[in-house]
Amino acid sequence: MRPIHLAVGKFNIDIIVKLNAFPLVDSKVNTDVMEIMPGGSATNYSVAVNRLGHSAKLLAKIGKSPLVSALLTPLAEEGVGLDFLIECEKKPNMALILLRDDGSISIVRRTDPSLLPSLEDVKKYSGMFDVIHYASISHDIIYKDPSAKIVSYDPGPYASEYEGEEVDILYVNEKEYESLKTKANAKIVVIKKGKEGAELIGSEECKVEALKVNVVDTTGAGDVFDAAFNVSYINTGSIEDSLRFASIAAGLKVTKLGGVSSPKLEEVVKMLKDVNINVKCR
Repeated sequence: MRPIHLAVGKFNIDIIVKLNAFPLVDSKVNTDVMEIMPGGSATNYSVAVNRLGHSAKLLAKIGKSPLVSALLTPLAEEGVGLDFLIECEKKPNMALILLRDDGSISIVRRTDPSLLPSLEDVKKYSGMFDVIHYASISHDIIYKDPSAKIVSYDPGPYASEYEGEEVDILYVNEKEYESLKTKANAKIVVIKKGKEGAELIGSEECKVEALKVNVVDTTGAGDVFDAAFNVSYINTGSIEDSLRFASIAAGLKVTKLGGVSSPKLEEVVKMLKDVNINVKCR
């Protein structure tokens, strides 16, 4: 039986537009990229987990909209469990992702705080999952289920509010780490550094280099890294192997458009054979 993950967070409608410069007043610009996709960190994580060989269910609140219903269909086709979604009489969360030619992004969001699952919502499903991952949500929703093998947290924009709740793995970027390193209460802290790779602090300290690729879109790369590390760590228990696996998965993701465009397991396995990703631990 495949290990099962619960991804707790948001479901977004992502609108991705390639735009290198804003049009002037009363002018127009053309673009060759304008896509609508399911998104949100927990959503991206769920798809990645399924593509990498485990199973995932998504715990999120969704606003009522025909567009939301349409975007749930491809998630179901990916195998993401949607039976824990909570429908609300609210406008859905949306993100306008402005994509540049170099793959970098800027994001304009409409986020309704009431469209977040609660601590009580999470506790309902205690004892059902091998991994619980909290993605871009407030720290006060975290429940450290004692039956889970891994409880991980990627606070994203909520990093400055983190008060040191105990988790097994804490995922942050460099800026987030600087704001909370005195409060990081986790067995493993992973600091994601984009094209510079990642650093891990735990019983040992490790650094992994990034996969060298032509970047198309960085949306969701961090979520894919989180998913890949958790999947590999459950499978192998090896920090070095998991860092290498996660670095390759995140690198492959940025070659494709959209946060849910994560690589499949066979793509990562092939790249592991073809490319030497250096990991140094001490």
